[in-house]
Amino acid sequence: MAQVTAKPVKGQKFQLVADTGKHKIVSDQPLAAGGADGGPGPKDLVAAGLAACTIQTLLLVAPNKKWDIQDMTVTVTITYPNGAKADPLFDELIEVQGNLTAAELDAIKRTAEKCPVYKLLFGTKSVTSRAVKK
Repeated sequence: MAQVTAKPVKGQKFQLVADTGKHKIVSDQPLAAGGADGGPGPKDLVAAGLAACTIQTLLLVAPNKKWDIQDMTVTVTITYPNGAKADPLFDELIEVQGNLTAAELDAIKRTAEKCPVYKLLFGTKSVTSRAVKK
């Protein structure tokens, strides 16, 4: 089970600290949105989570598959068709350096789609919110 607790930073409009138990992550909004730009925004954190999960999944699988991955960059872009704020499109570009065939690149793509965060974003999901008095 993953659990993260977030709390606002006193004296800041939108800045918060998310605590994962072992690590703390600062999130904020850009200056143009009224924040202090003291950290990535929530959507950036989601994109970063997908990119990180993809790289770690591929690094885990590559030795067993004998893929010659010498270097790798994953870029995740979130766009909203027609300016809508619903139904975002995630575009994940996996750039791999190494001696790889077209078949291996296709296998790398398919393996990336098995990373847990990919499944979290694109699989069946449910979000439940509750508000309670502290």
